[in-house]
Amino acid sequence: NGFAGQWEWLDILGLICAEYLIFAIPLIVILVYFFSKRRKKTLSIILKIILALALVYLLNYLISLIVARSRPFVNNNEIYQLAKLFAKPTDFSFPSYHTATVFVFAFMVLLDWKKFGIILLALALIIGLARIFAGVHYPTDILGGILTALLSVILINFILKYFNYGN
Repeated sequence: NGFAGQWEWLDILGLICAEYLIFAIPLIVILVYFFSKRRKKTLSIILKIILALALVYLLNYLISLIVARSRPFVNNNEIYQLAKLFAKPTDFSFPSYHTATVFVFAFMVLLDWKKFGIILLALALIIGLARIFAGVHYPTDILGGILTALLSVILINFILKYFNYGN
């Protein structure tokens, strides 16, 4: 976060990545699947992602109640907070919902389509790092979001395989 507030162009880029890039990820996934050879899998991958998102939100909510960590800008006046739209002082910091959300997309796609999944992983990592840069998360919040996303994707895939769905 030490670079925040130093250069306007970097602040703008960091803010776009921290708060708005998350909205492009679902659209990118839907469009790329729909206009690819994997078109028939579009509905299946969307359903899997929705189920994993529901699970990750539940996990994150329960964990945030247990940990109840304040956001960095609440605990430290030296933190330069860029992202104000989706980060309220009353929200808990751990784990990062933004990071968990984009990593659910990335991990789920990675299991089906390695090359596209790697691109999404890179975008997800950029979003997570931008959340730290913007002063709304600690690095461990990002790690927590990644881990809850991974756990959710693994559990949903296990459950769906058990019921023989999506093979």
